[in-house]
Amino acid sequence: MKLTQEIIDQIQEAMLHTKKDGSINWKDDDELVVQLAGTFANDRFIVIKNKTKDPVISAEPHPYFDYEKKVFTKDGREEYMKEQKELATKRLHNDIKKSQ
Repeated sequence: MKLTQEIIDQIQEAMLHTKKDGSINWKDDDELVVQLAGTFANDRFIVIKNKTKDPVISAEPHPYFDYEKKVFTKDGREEYMKEQKELATKRLHNDIKKSQ
């Protein structure tokens, strides 16, 4: 299969899309890599990767999540409730001291 000028124009037009805020997503000076992906029902998938945005910086892993077991090791609500209880106890003690 050869890429005709018509197909190239369609790809170029599809790449002119913008983000929700209206800013340009693909810039003319971005470094691109074009790959051909596997087929499904005789369709081919052209993958266009923007190498300018590599490496993607991922977020830090959640400190209280065990990614192997896929469970939270600590519930932040327990800490919050403990802090609230300690604050309430301190306020109660302060109120008692003031009344004496």
